[in-house]
Amino acid sequence: MRSSPWPVMAVRKPRVRPADGRSGKLEIMSLARAMLRFFFLAAIGNQLTCTFVEGRISEPARHRLSAVHPSLNEFVHCHRCVETWVGIVLAAVYRPHLLADVDGRPPSPARNAANLAGDAVLIALGTRLWNDVLGLLRRVVRIKQAEIEAADASAPFEIERPVLPGISIRS
Repeated sequence: MRSSPWPVMAVRKPRVRPADGRSGKLEIMSLARAMLRFFFLAAIGNQLTCTFVEGRISEPARHRLSAVHPSLNEFVHCHRCVETWVGIVLAAVYRPHLLADVDGRPPSPARNAANLAGDAVLIALGTRLWNDVLGLLRRVVRIKQAEIEAADASAPFEIERPVLPGISIRS
């Protein structure tokens, strides 16, 4: 192998960073992670809410709470009420920091409380969205099922025995 008579100089490209020191890839990843976390927490909130409000497994607890005070009877049968409290509990337990600043400074206690409240409201709203979308899908399924049952009832059909060429099927 023959070397070149001219020296080869490696030129490094200067790294250009944003003024705040963050990379764009990290911000996109952080946003995707926060959205995925919100999606799953809202789905969990919806399932917990439906289980508590409609489920047979939580019926004894609903009856005990209903016996304590009439307002609690309304609470245990209200999807929005339970969704709100489930959102608060999920935000307190998982601390998703959906609305947290990413400026690098540690947040103050007031900011932590505001982030917790904001996360709780977002999770409750996401839970409500899940509930509404799944309710619409249930309604569509019920309508389709009613159409199928009406079509089945209006035109009864007979099943013909299959006739295959060259094969005799005797009954």
